[in-house]
Amino acid sequence: MKKSLYILGITTTMLLAGCGDTAEENNREVTTQQDTAKEDNNSSNAEKAEQKQKVEEKAVGTRSNPLPFGDTITVTDYIYDDNSNSYKSLLEITALEMIRGEEAWTIIHKENEFNEAAPEGYEYALVKVKGLLKESETEDDSLYFSSMNFDFVSNEGEVYDMVSVVIPNELDKELYSGGSGEGYITGLVRVGDDFKISYESSEGSPVFFFVQ
Repeated sequence: MKKSLYILGITTTMLLAGCGDTAEENNREVTTQQDTAKEDNNSSNAEKAEQKQKVEEKAVGTRSNPLPFGDTITVTDYIYDDNSNSYKSLLEITALEMIRGEEAWTIIHKENEFNEAAPEGYEYALVKVKGLLKESETEDDSLYFSSMNFDFVSNEGEVYDMVSVVIPNELDKELYSGGSGEGYITGLVRVGDDFKISYESSEGSPVFFFVQ
């Protein structure tokens, strides 16, 4: 029931988001790997503010400017309870690892010998992603964070079909406020394709990630 309401809520929110005049991607908070290093070295507030301004101007996380691999982006999502009440939540997402080709197939085949090999011209890709529900208006309901939220998108802009294979540690997490989880998502992509992954959030526009 929660999943059905959640999907309905996402559809409604996306339709409303399409009517706005401001690009919502500009409001997403991005933490780069360089930012993390700076914070560890106690960088000044002025440096952080300047870096944040540059990130906002570039609208990181769009298809034309995907989030760099290893960086973290904060997106707005909504949790829906059994009464269709919505609760604004902030979700941090990071792409941690990418495995493709023969190495990916070895892992997939080892997990289940009945998994089918990739057809000619294609290869499997495994991407490990992490999510942290760092803030939410509710402590009592959870956000479903899974491989179903992600797409594999070719360099030419084609959304690859979802594949049905058994993989180790597949991303399938239920997160309450403050909770985190990670796991693998998988796709069947053209050999050598410079593909991206995208996350469908409740705020409208998908978030795109470089994976290498």
